[in-house]
Amino acid sequence: MKYRNHLKSLLHYFPSNIQTETTISSLAVILNCSERHVKTILKSLHEQGDIQWVIQRGRGKKPLLTIILTEEQLLFEEAKELVSSGKYRKAFEIAKSLKSLQNEFNQWMEADLGIVHEKDENVEQDILRYSFYETKLCMDPIKAVSRHDGHMIQQIFDRLVEYDPERNVLLPRLARSWESGDGRIWIFYLQKGVPFHHGREMTSEDVKQSIKRIPSNNIIVKSIKEIATPSPYTIVFYLNEVDYLFPRYFSNSKASIVPIEVILEDEKKFQKFPIGTGPYRLTVHDDDLVRLDVFKNYYRERPWLDRVEIIKTANSAREVNHPLMLKAPDDSWEEIREIEEGADYITFNCSRSLMKDIRFRKRLSEIINPVEFCIEGEIVASSFLSNRSLELNEKKFIAATKMIPIDNTLKIAAQEIREGVNHEREAIILQNQLKRAGIDSTIEIVKSSELSKPKIISSFDLVVGGIALSDDHLLSVLTATVSNHLPICPSMSKEIHKKVDNFMTRIKLLQDESSRWKLYFEMEDYLKSEYQIIFLNHRTHTIYQHKDSEYANIELDHHGRVDYRRVWKRHKARINS
Repeated sequence: MKYRNHLKSLLHYFPSNIQTETTISSLAVILNCSERHVKTILKSLHEQGDIQWVIQRGRGKKPLLTIILTEEQLLFEEAKELVSSGKYRKAFEIAKSLKSLQNEFNQWMEADLGIVHEKDENVEQDILRYSFYETKLCMDPIKAVSRHDGHMIQQIFDRLVEYDPERNVLLPRLARSWESGDGRIWIFYLQKGVPFHHGREMTSEDVKQSIKRIPSNNIIVKSIKEIATPSPYTIVFYLNEVDYLFPRYFSNSKASIVPIEVILEDEKKFQKFPIGTGPYRLTVHDDDLVRLDVFKNYYRERPWLDRVEIIKTANSAREVNHPLMLKAPDDSWEEIREIEEGADYITFNCSRSLMKDIRFRKRLSEIINPVEFCIEGEIVASSFLSNRSLELNEKKFIAATKMIPIDNTLKIAAQEIREGVNHEREAIILQNQLKRAGIDSTIEIVKSSELSKPKIISSFDLVVGGIALSDDHLLSVLTATVSNHLPICPSMSKEIHKKVDNFMTRIKLLQDESSRWKLYFEMEDYLKSEYQIIFLNHRTHTIYQHKDSEYANIELDHHGRVDYRRVWKRHKARINS
């Protein structure tokens, strides 16, 4: 809208929708400009339909000014213009001040969300546009924390392999093939001609440097003794032990392949503006918008979506009723509730004086009632796997009646995944259950990254945490159990740790998946029998699926996430019978 600020000034002096006499000279004073420019402004505003400007004939008759827009309507139009120019944050700030027109703005905004077909400079594009609450993204694969980080990394980067959960097989990606004769030496053969987003070709040296960036205590690299690159398209891993699971580690997002020179130049910048080999490249990341554009030189099949625009809103994850949050837009979308694989849990820190005694851990476990941790739709967990929890169908909880007199105040750590997303609710439930048994406790919310530090975790008796499993369920539960970046392993006694290491060695020797699962469940049962861990609940999430969509693979989860790589549009032809 041209001359918007001048119209704002006029609204301070003239009421809306009321015809008022005035003069050019008076308006020149109000608008602080020449009388000649006032005439230009009035002509433009009149032609735009924002005002009516009537020149009255006759001596002494003054012109008549009628401002058509109210101040709120003017703000509404301003917010729309800001949205059109990509200045979403300012637009949402203005929209918040709207009273009678706020719903109208939301409806106008939502009409432009979803999958839209646009023509820009004679280029036709299919764009997925949606709004999402502000989250500080870190898109460096080895430093990512949240699911949102991981989701973006999946689109921007590729890995050597990808795990297919439907067929339970490992698929070639940046690696075209791999082999091992003894499970100790693994050779990977790379695709040729794979470009990074900045143009350089990926080589075995990039793979080597990307893997070397991963912390040495991570399961991905823990057993690697040496890495060799005999050619630009061949990389060899020499392990300290036989491990037939080894190729699967490289499907983990932390094993995404990066151009090391870009990170060495500016690591902090890379976290916000990453460069990978994936199907989408990041083109905008500011206070208003995160934008992904299709990478036209992608080495595999090109995604159908040309662009993804994620509009940032000011609301936090807890304010899920924001009118612009991605949701089922109408009755043509079906809401499906699913049990999430993974579980919330409590782990006992066996290095603490009281917790060293298994009898004390057992007595504590008898007063912890998992049912109280479940909200509507959730089920009690007996494992990280929901099917196994349902199969075990463990005996109904009977609360311990005896008090447990102790002089100490137990310290509870509630795991924090990111700001505003933590296990405080579960920690409070635990605290109340302990209180009923006569045990005092304190709660502290601790970042996940801090809980991995021995000095930090050693100061807590109990840790309340949880995980959601990745597509590769087996690798995910094994990693959760032995990773030093999660609280389970650092809480173990030396004896328990030794037994778990033995389980892991045996699992790595196996080449049959069912045998691996059988041995893992033995390990899980062992940890429960030692009262090292108590499983609490399996969470649920909502998935929206379109009943009869022209778009394939559109599936919106409760985080508003879509796998952009898989979306495409069907052609609906009319078939005459």
